[in-house]
Amino acid sequence: MPKMKKAKAFLAVGRFAQRLKATVFQTVQKSWKKASVFTSSLPSYAIASDYEAWRDRFLWQRLHLALWVAIVLVLTFAFRDVYDALFHLKELANIPKEAKRLFFVLYAAMVLSLLSCLAIHKTQFGRRYPGFVFLGLGWSITIVEQIWATLNNFALPDIFAWFVMFLSQATLIPVRFPLHLVSQLGVLIYYFGVNTALGLKQPPPDSNKPIYSVTMSLALFWFCFICNFGVYLYDRLQRSEFSAHKELETAYQKLGATEEKYRSIFENAVEGIFQSTPDGRYITANPALARIYGYSFPEEVIANLTDIENQLYVAPNRRTEFMRLIEEHGSVSEFESQIYRKDGSIVWISEKAYAVRDQNGKLLYYEGVISDITKRKQVEEALQEQLNFLQVLVNTIPTPVFYQNAQGLYVGCNKAFEEDFGLSQKKILGKTVYEIAPEELAQKYYQADKELLEQGGVQTSEGSVIYKDNTKHDVIFYKATFSKADGTLGGLVGVILDISQRKRTEEALRVFFHAVSHDLRNPVLGTLMVLKNLLSHPEEKILLPRSILERMVQSSDRQLNLINSLMEAHVSEVQGIVLQPQTLQLHTVVEAAIADLEPMLKENQAFLTNLVSDVLPSVNADSTQLWRVYSNLIVNAVKHNPPGLSITLDAIALGDKVCCTVADNGVGMSQQQSQHLFDLYFRGNNVRNSLSLGLGLYLCRQIITAHGGEIGVKSDLGKGATFWFTLPLEDSVKSA
Repeated sequence: MPKMKKAKAFLAVGRFAQRLKATVFQTVQKSWKKASVFTSSLPSYAIASDYEAWRDRFLWQRLHLALWVAIVLVLTFAFRDVYDALFHLKELANIPKEAKRLFFVLYAAMVLSLLSCLAIHKTQFGRRYPGFVFLGLGWSITIVEQIWATLNNFALPDIFAWFVMFLSQATLIPVRFPLHLVSQLGVLIYYFGVNTALGLKQPPPDSNKPIYSVTMSLALFWFCFICNFGVYLYDRLQRSEFSAHKELETAYQKLGATEEKYRSIFENAVEGIFQSTPDGRYITANPALARIYGYSFPEEVIANLTDIENQLYVAPNRRTEFMRLIEEHGSVSEFESQIYRKDGSIVWISEKAYAVRDQNGKLLYYEGVISDITKRKQVEEALQEQLNFLQVLVNTIPTPVFYQNAQGLYVGCNKAFEEDFGLSQKKILGKTVYEIAPEELAQKYYQADKELLEQGGVQTSEGSVIYKDNTKHDVIFYKATFSKADGTLGGLVGVILDISQRKRTEEALRVFFHAVSHDLRNPVLGTLMVLKNLLSHPEEKILLPRSILERMVQSSDRQLNLINSLMEAHVSEVQGIVLQPQTLQLHTVVEAAIADLEPMLKENQAFLTNLVSDVLPSVNADSTQLWRVYSNLIVNAVKHNPPGLSITLDAIALGDKVCCTVADNGVGMSQQQSQHLFDLYFRGNNVRNSLSLGLGLYLCRQIITAHGGEIGVKSDLGKGATFWFTLPLEDSVKSA
């Protein structure tokens, strides 16, 4: 019966041992899963290589200490047994002497195993695989002892040694808890498995006791669990700290790199960088700012400029304006000012700054950059002077000058352009030709400008423009394109040259040459023919009839009159009519002209009636020039009409002037002829003799205009013609 009970107890202990193993393995498996989950949740840079390398290095370093501690520990127990052999300790009195002698063999084996682990620890293998050295450390104490006991045919439940070893490993090497678990399971499996399999008993005097119990198993389980769980927690904490340390180290590196980068930018910037307080002190300045201000070092700027408004700016209250703009807009840009440098010289700067505030909105300081724009200002001033000079130069040009952009909009003009067209520059700039000129002319201008802008170069063309007095002038356009700095088309520049006078002169010359070639040529040819006919006679002396000499005299007189008329027209065009005015009665001038022309009137069978009254108010006029007017008008009427013409002279006072008329009942003229009758070198179609240059009526208009009057004609074909002109009365001339 006792044997049966003992067998049942042995089986129960075996089943407990199996359950204990299963529980341990389940615990290890769960812990491993947790560790895996934790590891997988870490960032990639915080796991593998860096931490594993650090942990292996830590493990290797701590193994060196743990091995020496273990050696010292074994040696202390060996010294204890030596002391017991010499002086007999009471606490070891129950141990047989044979067993005590065997302990020295055990101590020697432990020390030898530990020394072997220490030697391996120093090798490359030990450095690369410190886990094997760790297992060697634990098993040198625990399993070596069990092997020694097995060889001596008993089981040795040295829980004290196990606890010391497990606790020492957990304390000195609190990393890689799976190694701790393997180290613990190795000795436990050996003790429970091998001893049970071999049926070994405890050494005397405990030979009758079982090699394990429930209490022993629970104590081992919880001690190992607590040690391993502590290692696991420490390892996890260390991993987190390592990760945080790495992140912090990386952050510090990035911060250092960023700080170095910005420090380099700050130190090497070509623009001045500053921070200034609201009360006008610099708290930060870079070398560029010091150079702009004329200092050698930024520290000098901070030390010397303690009142920016009064020490720095040339213009008073400039700092106040700077602060006001930032207060209103939050920042300021292109804030240009003149400042004093250290040596007293004045330069221009441009500031860009903003206000820096705390989380409560309180102003802390101003921060910004400063550029030295002195050279730019000098260039701008020189350019402005150049522009002013060019504008004055353009304005002094007496002919209109304009310039347009590539879109055909006016962007500038000179004073002559404004005056001739009667528009101010504000009404011209930004406008097109359609807004400046009449539509029919604007279309021509637009097409010409478009062609020039497309082809480029220079363009010269004749055209016409309407001036502010609504008169049309013949002009020549000189235009050329210009380019911008980048080579693209900028627009065109144009000059308008008025050639109206030249056109009139050309027309006058054309008529003059016509008159010379016809009117003067005929009398000369007639005289030449007479002379050649006389020379054809063979006699030495030639007798001339009086009639031939009279015709030659008349021809010469006519040529002389034509030449005198040309000279008078030329003088009146160049110098104007020269008057010698005096107070006179108009009827006396009329009677003198009639008396001089009486032979001609009789010859042409013309009848003249004088209705000019001798009671008309006096006029202030040149009697000779007025005689010429009456003579030309009467001669013109006789010359352009057949014999038997009736001419009537009359004059009446109208307000402050007298209106004079010379009317005839002749053939009259068309409206077109009437419009050009007083033009230079104009001649009617019904002239009976080709001895006139068309100067008489032109001179009449010049004379009347010089007196301040007007002249004109009223006529229709077949209804005669009435020439009229006005003269100011003497009283109106004096009052003027």
